[in-house]
Amino acid sequence: MSANSRAEGVLAATVHVLDPVERVPLVLGAGTKVTDPAIAEQITNPQCWQPEPAPGPGRTSARKPRATQ
Repeated sequence: MSANSRAEGVLAATVHVLDPVERVPLVLGAGTKVTDPAIAEQITNPQCWQPEPAPGPGRTSARKPRATQ
């Protein structure tokens, strides 16, 4: 897999790829969530992917425990 491709993500642009099993052309529109790594590795232009949201307030995986009173 190339360094520019992802294993999973949401498309920011319409792309044309080949179905990895049936070898038929697929057209995936902007907003499509790509979960198949074989399809994602065909999409090598990083501008075709929506940026991953940066963790902001309240979006961290490690939460501080709430103080009990």
